[in-house]
Order: sequence, then structure tokens, then C-alpha cells
Amino acid sequence: MSGGIQLSSELIADVKQVLVRHDPAAENDLMTTQYLSAIIGYMLAHETNPGIDKRGFINDLATFMGQVVDQVEADLKPQQGAQDAFGIWKPGEG
Repeated sequence: MSGGIQLSSELIADVKQVLVRHDPAAENDLMTTQYLSAIIGYMLAHETNPGIDKRGFINDLATFMGQVVDQVEADLKPQQGAQDAFGIWKPGEG
């Protein structure tokens, strides 16, 4: 078992392709996310582990999704390198 989940563009494209085959409207990313949410709800409804707090798990998933959004958005931002600075420094002026 791996130390964590492994996301890739290929995995996401493959999952989306399955959903689009089922419903062409899933070509829209927001529709895809609705399907994924519904699948999670469906799977949790069938979970029989008596110790699981399903609502708490849903809240944890929401937090995790937010962390993924933040990380991916940060990764997509162009990295700013050191910018050249130019100016004349005079003693006593900052």
C-alpha cells in the first residue's frame, strides 16, 4: 500500500472519460464534480463499518478537497524569480 494517493492528469482524464461515456454532460468539469460527489455519497451510504462517522468523514473530505485546490492553484501559478532591482541608494534615505 502506498503512503498516499497518487493524482495525475492521466488518472483524472481516465475517470472523466468513464463518466462521459455514461453521460456526455459530464464533459463539463462541474458536472463531473457533481458525479464524483454523488459517487462518494453512494459509497458512504453503503459503508457498513459501525464505527465510521459518515458526516464527519464528509467534512474531512471537504477540508481535504480545499487543501488540494489550494495546492494545485499554487502549483499552477507562475513562479516569480528574483527580480532585478535598480536604483540609487543614498545614505540616510531608508
